Amino acid sequence: MDLKNKVALVTGSSRGLGKAVALRLAERGADVVVNYVSDKAAADAVAAEARAHGVSAIAVQADVSKTDDIDRLFRTTLDTFGKIDIVVANAGIEKVNIPVTEVTEGDFDLLFRINTKGPFFVLQAAARHVCDGGRIINVSSSSTARPQPGLGLYGTSKYAPNYLVRVLAQEVAHRGITVNSLQPGPIDGAGIFTGVADDDPYKKALADSVPLGRLATPADVADFAGFLASDESFFITGEEVLMNGGSSN
Repeated sequence: MDLKNKVALVTGSSRGLGKAVALRLAERGADVVVNYVSDKAAADAVAAEARAHGVSAIAVQADVSKTDDIDRLFRTTLDTFGKIDIVVANAGIEKVNIPVTEVTEGDFDLLFRINTKGPFFVLQAAARHVCDGGRIINVSSSSTARPQPGLGLYGTSKYAPNYLVRVLAQEVAHRGITVNSLQPGPIDGAGIFTGVADDDPYKKALADSVPLGRLATPADVADFAGFLASDESFFITGEEVLMNGGSSN
């Protein structure tokens, strides 16, 4: 799964899952664009860590819920590297454990702006700019396949991009571009479980419900993202890949 001479853009990659994906792609030889909204120091540190793998890497500020920022992010990538081979739409926020009856209009607008509008226009830009034979990956959530109380707003905001993935995969297939969606379950060390101890009751209950015996890690998801970004995944497209260790929850 060598990615040498490839250029990868990963949104929301200054920390957590996005950071793990960006570094895995760099480890496999891709030049990397690290995207961030506000934490420049963290993004610069990720870019420096990526360069330690012998690749080129830059950090670019952009709020992917704003189309002008998305345009600038892609223009900067093209101006710097001359092409884009891989786009991972990872940026998003979690807001869980909220019954539908308690969701406010502000909650709705926030999650749909970041989790729905953002990926839609990032994937649109990817379809316009990714090279023939490229790879487009959307990072979704297992909540779209495993509905649970308290996840109505979050899961709904993450569901729409999954539909877009299935449509876009057909629209760009003639160019040899694949489009897929990853649906990880709760991730130890990312999202709502950033810095949460293993003995936290909620975290432990979720881990105990996983047949493989633990929650996913950022490295687990990054490994599979690396596969989907590679030439070896060329015949997988339009798919929603559930990564939850076999959990039925």
